[in-house]
Order: sequence, then C-alpha cells, then structure tokens
Amino acid sequence: MLARGKPFQAALCRFAGGHSRHAAKWQPTVFQRRSYAQRLDEDDSVLETEWKRQLMSWKTLGLFTIPVIAFGLGTWQAQRLKWKMELLDDVNDRMHRPPIPLPLRVSASEIARNEFRRVLVHGVFDHAAEVLVGPRAMEGEPGFIVVTPLVREDGSRVLVNRGWIRRELKDPKSRPESQLDEPVTVVAFVRRAPRDNAFTPTSDPQSSEWFSIDVPRMAARANAQEVLLDAIHPESATSVLHDARYGIPIGTPLQVDIRNNHLQYMITWYGLGVFTSAMLIYSLRKPLTAAARIRRMRDRAGRFL
Repeated sequence: MLARGKPFQAALCRFAGGHSRHAAKWQPTVFQRRSYAQRLDEDDSVLETEWKRQLMSWKTLGLFTIPVIAFGLGTWQAQRLKWKMELLDDVNDRMHRPPIPLPLRVSASEIARNEFRRVLVHGVFDHAAEVLVGPRAMEGEPGFIVVTPLVREDGSRVLVNRGWIRRELKDPKSRPESQLDEPVTVVAFVRRAPRDNAFTPTSDPQSSEWFSIDVPRMAARANAQEVLLDAIHPESATSVLHDARYGIPIGTPLQVDIRNNHLQYMITWYGLGVFTSAMLIYSLRKPLTAAARIRRMRDRAGRFL
C-alpha cells in the first residue's frame, strides 16, 4: 500500500470540498481581501448618502413638526390648567360667601368681578314677559329654561333664570303654582351673559323662539337691566321631585360644577409628543456600517451555536 502523508491528505480534503475534519481553512488572497473591503466601503458610503438625504427631506421636516406642536400644546394646556385652578379657587371662595343684597344699579364690570357671588333680590315676577329657552334636557328628559323679569321696589327690572321645566308644562296655564304674583325674595348667583357656540341656532324674538339666553335682546324686550341672575334651588330630592311634577322651575344647585379638562388635555398632548419624538429618533437613527453589521451577525450566531 502506498504511503499517504500529510500533503496527500490535504489535497484529498481540498478535492472533497473541505467537508472533512482534517480540511485546511480557506484563506482569501490579498486581492480578494482588498476587493471585499472596497465593496463594504462602497455600501457604507451609499447608506450614509441615503441617510443624509433622508435627514434633509420634507418627510423628516413633517415628522419633526409633530412633536414640536404637541409639546407646545401640552405646555399651553399646563398654563391653562394653572389658570383654571386659580379661577376655581376664586369662584369657590365667592360661592361660599354670605349672600348680599343686589344693588339697584349694577354695571358690567361689577358683574364680571362678582360672578358666582350669591345675592338677595326682592320683587315680583312679571310672568307676562316670561321667556322659554330651549329645548334643554335634564337627566335625559326634554324641557325648557324659564327666564322671567323680576320687578324690584324702585320699578327696575333684572332677568332671573328661574330654572328648568318639563316640556309637557310649556304652557303657563298648566303650571299655576309657578305663576304666583306675590312678592318673593330670590337667592341667586350673579352670572355673565353666556356665549353661544357655532351650533346654536339664531333666536327669533318675534315668534318667541329662544335657543339661548341672549341677555341684551331679552333685556331690551323686557325693558330690564342687562343683569342675569341664576336662581338657586334648595338641595332637596323631595323638593326637586315636587317642583318637576308641578312645573315649578328647578334652579341652579348651590354647588356649581365647572368643567376642568385641562389636565387630561395636557397628558394627551405630552404623551403624543413623547411618542412622536421616539418615532422620529427611531426613523432617523444612523445606519450601521458593514463591519458593525458583520460583528452583530457573528455575535448573534455565536449565541445559537
């Protein structure tokens, strides 16, 4: 038998495709190593060029403006929240002060300064000049808001929002208990004229259709001062049921709930800003070089072998 040395075994392994455990490791030539490195450098230059082009694109500019706007709106809502909290503290302080007699003449500046302040006003309701505003729903039941001029001792008039009645009791004759001509003392909140929104229809005084409390037009129609008072209703479930049944208007509760959603808005806008910022950073991250990608692939392969 012919002697088979190490040169013969190496040649045999190369001929067999290097599948033997004695196969020698393949080593690229200098030319092959240089051309492979050049191809990697070319790939890296193309990736970097594309990345720089992406940084200067309109898409990137659009993605950048979203978190900027979101953080700006979140900051604005934070400022609004601070303002609303101070306003609520001020309103709460005014609401719990003892009621005071309403002056015979009240200016617009005094109304703005004393809004939600409790006042006492004495006089007789002019039911002939009563106005129904609506429709308005209360706990899902349709109805109307009753606004009636109150004639005071000196003959001056103020508008009183007496409260809500059911739709079935729209006709004053169906609710005689609410049409008393005796002098009354009303405890009420001083209110500014409410503002209409874009969806509120225009009122028609000629046909007695009022969709909102339009203080200037109502005051001109009733020859009254432009003063609006919200009558306070006793906080009693029994009295509410009784008044709703017999058509006595259900006025404003003593504790007025003023909406304050600025905290939710602030969290929403800041959350959107953080989310879109993370998306922007992820989409604009610099691509890995070829060498880094190869090292990552080797590391991942090493964990599974």
